Amino acid sequence: MKLFETGELGFLDSIKRFAKNNALVKFGFGDDAAILHDKSGKNHLAITTDLLVEDTHFSFKFCTPRELGVKAYEVNASDLAAMGAIPYAAFLSIGVRGDMDMQDMIAFYKGFESAARRHDCVIAGGDTVRAERLIVSVMLIGLRPQNAPPMLRSSASPGEHVYITGAPGESGMGLHLLINGQNNSSDKRLQPLIKKHLLPKARIREGIALADARAVGAAIDISDGVYNELRHISRMSKVRLVIETAKLPVSAGLKRECRRLGIDPLEMLLFGGEDYELLFTSPHPLSLIKKIFQDAGSKTHVQKIGGVEKGRGVIFVDADGKRTSFADKTFRHFVFNGE
Repeated sequence: MKLFETGELGFLDSIKRFAKNNALVKFGFGDDAAILHDKSGKNHLAITTDLLVEDTHFSFKFCTPRELGVKAYEVNASDLAAMGAIPYAAFLSIGVRGDMDMQDMIAFYKGFESAARRHDCVIAGGDTVRAERLIVSVMLIGLRPQNAPPMLRSSASPGEHVYITGAPGESGMGLHLLINGQNNSSDKRLQPLIKKHLLPKARIREGIALADARAVGAAIDISDGVYNELRHISRMSKVRLVIETAKLPVSAGLKRECRRLGIDPLEMLLFGGEDYELLFTSPHPLSLIKKIFQDAGSKTHVQKIGGVEKGRGVIFVDADGKRTSFADKTFRHFVFNGE
């Protein structure tokens, strides 16, 4: 059955079972607005929103509707992770083509709900509209303790260390493999890289642990590439970040595929994007950061990659301490024909 056959009300009736109330969401799906209430008065609300547009952020050539639903949640949850907040309520709005199949859209909502369930987050509402291509708009509301210092992009201080989680660059390589038709490859070694791109997981546990430990200066999630996020922290904190290229965490899988394809692994790590890892500064040594993660039950790899100094900008140094540079290959919205 097609969406133009059911109409908007029929579509809404079919998806309302995915929306539930919880201790924060008193009145959610079905009204003009949701009423949210935190009786304890001990928390701040952290709210984020993001858009995903078909053929700009995703293509059904490479992902299933369910995978898109998972990713739509996780990319927003990643913003909350960087703020040390736990997702609590989601508002999911879509612009949808009338010729899309109902079962595909149900699969999309199932994917979103299954990802949100990891954090006991519920769909509290949203909106639908007809569009020429699929547009997904998500707003997530999260909670963080009032007594925890804010984890902002502007809070880095000279003398702090720069840390990064996970294996950045793998998602970018996964996208490269998909674009080049290797999503159905029989080489099982490629699948973890492709999965990293299609099914990211926000570092909520790690973000909350860092916030609870008051261990962070500045923090940001890595959506547009490591290079770009480093520049954000430098610019907003008005500091210089010195990054040691030898310490950037190039995974074995990324290194292998870059060697096979003749790609510089550092460029893929810095500019691949859509990693949804955490990049943060801290005055504490790596041993303490690892302990914070371990105490929170996290096995996520964390690596010290540099330090914070007085000054401006981001500089890269090699193993011998010599400066090196990279041409900025960050993806930019609203930039066409090289302009």
